[in-house]
Amino acid sequence: MKAVKLVAKRRLEVADVDKPAAGSANAVIKVINCGICGSDLHYWEAGAGMGGATDLIMGHEFGGILEDPGSRRDLKKGDRVTAVPANPCGECGPCKNGLLNLCVNVVKRPHPGLNSPGAYAEYIAVRPDMVRKLADTITDLSASMIEPSAVALHAVACASVKPGCRSLVVGAGSIGLLCAAWLRISGASYIAMTEVNEERRAIAQKLGDLDEVFDARDEKLNSKIKKATAGGVDVAIDASAADAGINSALLLLRPKGTLILAGVSLAPQSIMTLIALAKEITMKPIYAYLPDEFDAALDFIARGVLKPEKFVSRTVGLGEVQAAFEDLHSGKSKDVKIVVRL
Repeated sequence: MKAVKLVAKRRLEVADVDKPAAGSANAVIKVINCGICGSDLHYWEAGAGMGGATDLIMGHEFGGILEDPGSRRDLKKGDRVTAVPANPCGECGPCKNGLLNLCVNVVKRPHPGLNSPGAYAEYIAVRPDMVRKLADTITDLSASMIEPSAVALHAVACASVKPGCRSLVVGAGSIGLLCAAWLRISGASYIAMTEVNEERRAIAQKLGDLDEVFDARDEKLNSKIKKATAGGVDVAIDASAADAGINSALLLLRPKGTLILAGVSLAPQSIMTLIALAKEITMKPIYAYLPDEFDAALDFIARGVLKPEKFVSRTVGLGEVQAAFEDLHSGKSKDVKIVVRL
């Protein structure tokens, strides 16, 4: 089968690889679409996946057609499906406490698209218990947005948003825009977004569930948002992983506010801890999501409450993936979300 492999730093190539084998331990899915995630860009830069995995087939935001259900008797070949791209051990402390996203053995176990073959390929093998059947109301493109929608839901859930909450999202990528959507669903009365990229600001203003979108480099940013919120925001979600973005959020939060760190950076970061101390800010880094949150995202999309497909900028074929990564990495991309079509 055809797949895209990470062969070196910043280098992806289309290759012929073996189709994953069926069996009771594997469900095999014929991939239709797979989204490009920010974590994929980090691996692309490094030239290796989680734990230094080489020759990795990335991709973990996908939907497709079930080829073989493995041990699942409630599913059949031909079902439209997606899957939670996780493989928790079920035995460690966090797993036993229901925190499957925080499994301490994550690096030691194969996780699709992170350290084992993912969905930038015609077929993918996953744990049968992680497969989810898609409702007819979920389009193929929306199926590839369920996983990032779950990430954003986890971020908003960790913020304990209350009706009437004044909020800020830093970064107008797909996770930031999905966070804004969940904030609105959760009852936030005011949602501001900051972004440095002019094109993305325009897209956010047009498509996002936002009250105002600001240029993150505006020297009067703090005064503008504090005026709009009568003193600052209750909750801020950073989806930029940029020092400036995190520090801006700290400055804009009210005392006793909550800062969610949803962005990913592989480098040490400089944060104004004095501001966090002086305001007694609650800072919560978040990682991935729980399977129940994945299921909730799937349900909200199926019912039309959440409409993530609107954030997909374009689709590309396997032969165009390298160019898509280069564009996204440039910092000048006009795209919010690129989806690989198989």
